[in-house]
Amino acid sequence: MPRPPSFDEPDVDDKPEWVRSLPRLDDSDRGSEKFERSYRNRLEMLLSLDEMVAGLMKEMDVAGNLENTYVFFTSDNGFHLGEHRVYLGKRTAYEEAVRVPLAVRGPGVPAEASVKETSLNIDFAPTFAELAGVSVPEFVDGRSLVPLLSGMPPTSWRSAFLIEHWSGDGGQPLETPTYAGIRTDAYKYVEYDTGEKELYDLSSDADEVQSFPEGTDPALVDGLSSRLESLKYCAGQTCREAEDGS
Repeated sequence: MPRPPSFDEPDVDDKPEWVRSLPRLDDSDRGSEKFERSYRNRLEMLLSLDEMVAGLMKEMDVAGNLENTYVFFTSDNGFHLGEHRVYLGKRTAYEEAVRVPLAVRGPGVPAEASVKETSLNIDFAPTFAELAGVSVPEFVDGRSLVPLLSGMPPTSWRSAFLIEHWSGDGGQPLETPTYAGIRTDAYKYVEYDTGEKELYDLSSDADEVQSFPEGTDPALVDGLSSRLESLKYCAGQTCREAEDGS
């Protein structure tokens, strides 16, 4: 199992109180061998998923529909396996919970190509609508990913997006406080309803082990906070404008 610097993070003094209160993973029943077992079980589960996808591709090929069908392979959320001491959770603002895979095949999609532009799950509805030739309602927040599928992305694309969570719905091993955050290519800034804040320079700290690194410019924080406010209360076109920074 991969163990990034954030795994069982030794120093969490820079983190909000809910993280500081988490014990190290070797305490009591939170031993790292349980994460190893969970990780292996997940990989084994993916074997059956791989077989299912292969079966679907074969059936579409036999039916003569494979070459005119788009296939999107993704997930609804990421998951913690001990990063930042988080014991089996998915509701944080950290990269482990936020990032998910997205692979697409279909007409006009070049093989083995990749794009760096940020896509979100709110983009699926307008994407599927455009591929089906259906108009997109004005209230939809996302944008179509069709321009990215050709391998020739547009010159202008979103430069930030909103991350948010409301606590109190239960059912999780860990209750994360309510928060709203903004993620750009270079930074992640999070505001909790407790009044606590986090800021990470993702260009130099992709594992998010140092919040508010030394020398942080207050103007940077003010700018991210202001842009976060725009993203929190946007809808439809105003969301796309806030993501673009316009």
